[in-house]
Amino acid sequence: RVLSNFLGRGTDAIECFLLSRKCVGVDINPSAVSLSQRNCSFAIMPNSDMSVEFRPTIMQGDARDLCSEMWPGAGYFAEAESFDHILSHPPYKDCVLYSTNIDGDLSRFPGPEEFQREMEKVVCESWRLLKMGRHLTLGIGDNRAECFYIPVSYQLCRTYIDMGFELDELIVKRQRYCQAFGLGTYLCVQFDFLMFTHEFIATLRKVPKSQINRMHLTAEQYRENRELGFHGETSPSSMIGIGSRLANLITVKSRTLREVPPSPIERKGVVMGSVWTFEAHPVFLFSHLCMSRMVQRFGRDESNWEQIDIVLEHADLDGDQPTNAKITGSGHSNDELDDGQTDSETEFPDNGTRAGGYERERQRQIQQNREQLLHLGLVSELGENSTDTAHYQTMVAMYPRLPIEFTPLALIVVPHVSNADFKLCHVEPYRRALVQITHDASRRLCPSGLLVIGIQDVRDEHGKLWPLGMLVLEDVQRAVGSIRLRLKEFIVVVENGHARKRDDVVSRETFMDEECVIGAVGTDIHVPIVHAYYLVFMKLK
Repeated sequence: RVLSNFLGRGTDAIECFLLSRKCVGVDINPSAVSLSQRNCSFAIMPNSDMSVEFRPTIMQGDARDLCSEMWPGAGYFAEAESFDHILSHPPYKDCVLYSTNIDGDLSRFPGPEEFQREMEKVVCESWRLLKMGRHLTLGIGDNRAECFYIPVSYQLCRTYIDMGFELDELIVKRQRYCQAFGLGTYLCVQFDFLMFTHEFIATLRKVPKSQINRMHLTAEQYRENRELGFHGETSPSSMIGIGSRLANLITVKSRTLREVPPSPIERKGVVMGSVWTFEAHPVFLFSHLCMSRMVQRFGRDESNWEQIDIVLEHADLDGDQPTNAKITGSGHSNDELDDGQTDSETEFPDNGTRAGGYERERQRQIQQNREQLLHLGLVSELGENSTDTAHYQTMVAMYPRLPIEFTPLALIVVPHVSNADFKLCHVEPYRRALVQITHDASRRLCPSGLLVIGIQDVRDEHGKLWPLGMLVLEDVQRAVGSIRLRLKEFIVVVENGHARKRDDVVSRETFMDEECVIGAVGTDIHVPIVHAYYLVFMKLK
């Protein structure tokens, strides 16, 4: 049996019926219940594979207390651990107001604390009804308040983890063609923020309360420790001693100060969403192209910015000593790539005719002219899908603006480290390193300066998912507080080629039937982690 505790218009119930799953759908809004009942009142064709026994049961109820006697279907939920799966798609706080007068409608709780307090009741009820070891699928998005980012999804994932669930998957769903897109393009330029173009789909597994792993650091590890070598006054390439058995696992490879390249356009005047895509490049690191676009979008003319590169040391688990290999932002050895190399020449099609050769030469000349204008800083390619190579080459050739002591430090960027070589032993020292960088940035940034931290979620060698995006955000908030550094933007970055396009045509020959592998023995069902997050914090005090 499947429970959908925020049924809405009945999509969950319809999909369950098509997959031969018995669904019980609940919504507190009587209008949503009526709409779902109408959408699910379809006829079953004779001689079809569908059976009437899988027709969904739809009723009105409160997801916070489904066995309350005030609801007619309370008997369905009296028995604990009676559902095999739960589908939960709650409101994104007060992003959309679903009613104006229904007591218990979670979209009527505008404050983050109020919303999370009510959601705790939903989580508790879900834990009671779900069978041990079974999964809950959560669909959730984020919100804004006063142009600052409210990470509703991470806050809700934390609530589930604290109350008896383990996070197995955290998938980014790209949000396109939203009804509010037109209004959003106007407001994001007026008030300088990025439009929401993503949501999260989290898969959580019920575990015994005794096995809850909250993944927090200790109180001591959140405090500033200037002896660890993460502060701007220390020399580059300082090694971090973490005082544990597996010491020297994280290295500050370099700290580089440069002037922000001047922009020929107003940076906030470009409409951009919260998902940025990048073309794979044979020379430049993916993490450095991400950094380039961060500087291009969030930099400030006539100011300096700082790049902080962190690398992982390979741990020799038997000898307790790190090896010499260092892993850079995309998982390659830092000797393999040369950022000073020029971009490869783009090939244009040639049909073998004189006209084809002329068109090829014309396109090449247009590209060369545009690249020259980009290098001169006369035009900008800033956008969600820009190539970034010209700006990156210009950016790394810049020197600090002098005098340094009188030039504001407006931006600090920490590119993400690839999760390809992350081990469990790297997670804690990596988080501690970012905590110390955060303390340093909160002192050195100018007012309204930005700290940009790139992170990629990690699945360790034991198969456990470490949601580093959520954990690092919590680490920063615990270390310095939202009064000093407050989350301004949350950006998902990904190389092209991993998304299913909406206009893809599926034919009978190319259709691939999907198979449920949940619970299959010896089957690796984990989704590859191909995206990274960039958290943008603004200094307030």
